Amino acid sequence: MKLYDANAGNAKRVRIFIEEKGIEVPRQTVELGKDTRAPWFRNLNSLGEVPVLVLDDGHVITESNAICRYLDIAFPQNPLMGTHAQEQGHIEMWSQRIYQQIFLTVGLMVRHTLPLFEEVIEQVPAFAATQRRAMPDRWKWLDQEMSDGRPFIAGDNFTFADVQGMTALTIADIFDLGVPEDCAYVGKWANGMRARPSWNA
Repeated sequence: MKLYDANAGNAKRVRIFIEEKGIEVPRQTVELGKDTRAPWFRNLNSLGEVPVLVLDDGHVITESNAICRYLDIAFPQNPLMGTHAQEQGHIEMWSQRIYQQIFLTVGLMVRHTLPLFEEVIEQVPAFAATQRRAMPDRWKWLDQEMSDGRPFIAGDNFTFADVQGMTALTIADIFDLGVPEDCAYVGKWANGMRARPSWNA
């Protein structure tokens, strides 16, 4: 198999996941806005987005969450998405919560700010500003949820929910949207994530 990778948030999610799983997946780095617009890449993903996983039989899987789901099943050691129905549902719930409340907020701010996305969407700077203003409250929501003292987002163990959170946190840190100082619980979690080897994946 081969993973087509780039310097992008969704691709970062898969790199963190692979590192935490402890597996090896061959990668080819592509250039956003250049390779991703080329016909050969659009034949793999008509949306021109990364990441893209091409299996040995030629089957193509796009969308980072779908790629992570495939890898968690294909390589069952160290499962990050749960091993039974209740656990899987619980982890998925928290993964979706983090994606919708944290990642999308910072992600929409980025998409409506960076020149890279000018040809992809009609950027609205005022909307980007609303997303930036919303971030402190998003972190405070998560801080309240983690005030029970659990070490990871979904409970006692590192899971895909933390992968989602790490992905958002790496982008938030770049754009000065990191965890507010008064969010002690999520701040402790964030410091733990930054200390993990997969932070630099």
